[in-house]
Amino acid sequence: MNLADLHTHTNFSDGELSPIEIINEAIDKKIKYLSITDHDTLSGYKKARKIINDSYANQILLIPGVEISTTFEGSSIHLLGYFFDANNTGLNDILKQLQLRRNEFAKYALSNLKGEGFNINWGDLLVNVNGSLGRLHIAYAMQRKGIVKRVSDAFDIYLNKYRSNYPEKYEFNTAEIIRIVNAAGGVCSIAHPHTINNAEKIIPKLVKKGLTGIEVIENKKIYKDDEEFISMGLIKTAGSDFHRPGKNSYLGKNNLSEEEFIHFYSNAKKILNGKIKWKF
Repeated sequence: MNLADLHTHTNFSDGELSPIEIINEAIDKKIKYLSITDHDTLSGYKKARKIINDSYANQILLIPGVEISTTFEGSSIHLLGYFFDANNTGLNDILKQLQLRRNEFAKYALSNLKGEGFNINWGDLLVNVNGSLGRLHIAYAMQRKGIVKRVSDAFDIYLNKYRSNYPEKYEFNTAEIIRIVNAAGGVCSIAHPHTINNAEKIIPKLVKKGLTGIEVIENKKIYKDDEEFISMGLIKTAGSDFHRPGKNSYLGKNNLSEEEFIHFYSNAKKILNGKIKWKF
């Protein structure tokens, strides 16, 4: 049975595996449709696309993908973009700005940690960073330094606090990013919707702004009422949100069947009036 995993991360953002390692793992797991959705960067996707074109063209199909950090009415929302033109100028300009903002926040976080008596150097963050620097890299560095025992503690005790107090603009408006991805020939799905504050009020508004998909959780269920969200016209998407191998973290953990993936693609094509950029 051919599967689709539409939410994975490489070491070009905050994942542990390289693009070639992700590709090989996906093939082993019978994943035919793979999307690398690194945070605010297409570098991992572009590297994987070259590898597949050169050596794996008959074994796996790579869907253009990216995860973009956004905000809407005070809520933090991660959008997954799919099927777009990876060379689109408007999209790439936004991603470059977001990467710069990530770097500036990292400097702010290090300054705050220093003020609390913890010394982490810039070089400590860059271990295994090939592209986009994120908060998870800071958390890993804090764990390696013994500041926290668990990565989750870094967020709960320090990084979420710094994020709330950060005085600079960090993310773009969700509706604006949906528009930019649509203009690049792609569509957007909401990642891990159960993490969004006021999701029941916000998601219907984003549907009117062009939101196409909503990511399922365990057992292919939307986190609350499937019928309510499907009635809005949203299409289920799925992915493992894979960052590193583990007992509860593996490619294909949440997936779409081939039929479900084709349903998503076909509807995306209709929504974009045939102007979708990725073809298969």
